Amino acid sequence: MNKQAAMGLLALLTLADNAAATVTDQKTWSQSFPVTATAPRLLIDNIWGNVRVRVGSAREIAVTVDEKRSAPSQELFELSKQTLFLDVQADGEGVAMVVGKPDDPTVRPRVNRCRGCRVDYQFEVTVPPGTQIDVSTVTDGTIDVAGGGGPVSASNVNGPVAVKDLQDCTAIESVNGAVEVSFARAPSRDCSIKTINGDITLTVPGGTGLDAALSVMQGSVVSEFDLEPLALPAKVDQRKEEGRFVYHIEQAAGIRLGTGGPTFNIESLNGDLRIRKSK
Repeated sequence: MNKQAAMGLLALLTLADNAAATVTDQKTWSQSFPVTATAPRLLIDNIWGNVRVRVGSAREIAVTVDEKRSAPSQELFELSKQTLFLDVQADGEGVAMVVGKPDDPTVRPRVNRCRGCRVDYQFEVTVPPGTQIDVSTVTDGTIDVAGGGGPVSASNVNGPVAVKDLQDCTAIESVNGAVEVSFARAPSRDCSIKTINGDITLTVPGGTGLDAALSVMQGSVVSEFDLEPLALPAKVDQRKEEGRFVYHIEQAAGIRLGTGGPTFNIESLNGDLRIRKSK
């Protein structure tokens, strides 16, 4: 689920969040899914609640889910089961767990009628070493991933993201929350790390080499490494208006850590960037 769809769904479903729901139900379930791929995949697309991922058995993805459902009336509670549910798809390649179907036109009208409905899913997951991890949540939750060995993508809209003991990352993002990213070894691939309202902390081992394109608008950059300035090409966007070409030019600040390496795009509108050396 992209951030625009997530925010739209959140706006539709939280109108009555401040009022106490009259109907609630809570349950917890666990299940293990055998995997045969050498680099299995985990996808979690949540709306409300935490997502926590750790390394476990080499042959299975084990999931524990705490589910709390609420609605203002029994009628809406029953309707919420059709519109806010956990869809689980699993095979030997991995597991995908997605809450609701906001992009499905047959479901959208029912979502619109289910004002004040909500379901919190708290995910506790263990994955085999080397798993490709892609996890997200929208509100009232945290993203907490440690280890894994495979590339990690993680995002949150209203809350923090912490990804630790990484091998590599793809995209680590929050809209309103701090972002913490730490590596178990020097990264070997490009990565994007972004937040709008929050600090970014990047921790890498000594001897790491990487290049970074920085856009830190209202904050400072503090580093435990000696950084060198790096010239970057300007980004030029072109559009045509009333027969004329209009150009928007952006120039990110460039830094090089060590001898350079993969490129990190790091952005924060209201927050600091801290670059730390792992102990």
